[in-house]
Amino acid sequence: MTTAPSIATTVPGSAKLNWLLGSYTWRRSAYALAALPVGLVSLPLALVGRSATTHRLQRGLAVRLLDAPIGEPARGSLVRTLAHSVLALPLQLLAAGLTGVLWADVLVRGLCYPLAEWGNDVSKVWGGPTMAGAWAAHFAVGVLTLAILLPLVRLLTNGQSRLAVRLLGTGSKG
Repeated sequence: MTTAPSIATTVPGSAKLNWLLGSYTWRRSAYALAALPVGLVSLPLALVGRSATTHRLQRGLAVRLLDAPIGEPARGSLVRTLAHSVLALPLQLLAAGLTGVLWADVLVRGLCYPLAEWGNDVSKVWGGPTMAGAWAAHFAVGVLTLAILLPLVRLLTNGQSRLAVRLLGTGSKG
């Protein structure tokens, strides 16, 4: 019994497309959006002595969405968890802002452009005078935005992953 080759081995450039739209990208984007609220909740929790809860929240998010190799908590986890909460917050803010704007732009101005401009005159917009042309032009800009900004999201979440591995655990999954 033979099996057909997978689409990833038969379609040129499919690895790049998978990197752009695969589960890796979705998990990184989800982490970038979820890490900010978790970070905002974690900082006050750590300050009032709930570092175990804070550690569990931050570690769980990083392990599930970033596949970060975070082991069990290291000694002195109160200081390390608090340090992670403080140091990660600027990265989380930047990543959440960038990711939120990125996906909102791609969805509203790219995929859902006809809904955003329903009933408006599109004769003078990019790709006009027809709705199909305007949609195609805005969709192309959305795809270009993805190609430019997703590497930045990846860079920011890689930084967050390294910070979490360094401060939240021993560095090896347990």
